Amino acid sequence: NVWEKQIGGDHYKKTDIEPWDVFLDWQLDPWLCNVIKYLQRHHRKNGKQDLEKALHYLEFAIKNYEEVVDKYYKK
Repeated sequence: NVWEKQIGGDHYKKTDIEPWDVFLDWQLDPWLCNVIKYLQRHHRKNGKQDLEKALHYLEFAIKNYEEVVDKYYKK
């Protein structure tokens, strides 16, 4: 079952909610999905580097806000 499998560690399995559950429920764009993923795992995997990755994705989303909103959130 794909929902029970994790490749490359167990940092997501140690939480009650996996990032992809949030992605689907909140219907997020790829950049905010990555922000959630890195924030959720930072203290179990790569520490400060994961926070820096989250910030990098967030900076992209802010810089390209209109394009991201038009593509992913306007229905």
